[in-house]
Amino acid sequence: MLENWCWQKSILERLSKHYQTGEQLPVAMLNDMIQAKHVNVAFGSLRQIYLSRLDLEIHSSHPPKSAEELQSLVDKLRPAITLVENPPGNNMLRTFGHLMNQYSASYYGYMWAEVLSADIFASRFEKEGVMNSKVGMDYRKMVLAPGGTHNITDHLTKFLGRPPSNEAFLKSRGILK
Repeated sequence: MLENWCWQKSILERLSKHYQTGEQLPVAMLNDMIQAKHVNVAFGSLRQIYLSRLDLEIHSSHPPKSAEELQSLVDKLRPAITLVENPPGNNMLRTFGHLMNQYSASYYGYMWAEVLSADIFASRFEKEGVMNSKVGMDYRKMVLAPGGTHNITDHLTKFLGRPPSNEAFLKSRGILK
């Protein structure tokens, strides 16, 4: 969630000083950085969707039963979802550590966390002030403090004043205006 702050002009101005001279980043460069935020976001999103789907397929009730079937799955899903052909014999499963770290069909949670993060940030912090201490304390007390003691949707609904939505996420990705 904290990466949302780094795309706010006021925060970038505070963070971006030359390490020796203390000179701030030129305004034109700062504006260019903010405008370039959405470069390749579609490819990144498609990659996350691909990895999520791959994880779900591998942990389904009918998973691939051999190395050949795994390779076939990768060869089929990668171009179908990411629009990028899989190089012959390339099977990224060999380096996809999340599959072996107790995720068990939960990789999609990364993207879902981004949906919730965008909603939280846009709905409260962006509207009421990114450095607003009351909003920060509400977030701390209503979302972070209760943690996993209840349903996260209930915590977020209390904090947001409504159920979570994907609209802010779609806007943050440049998909909606």
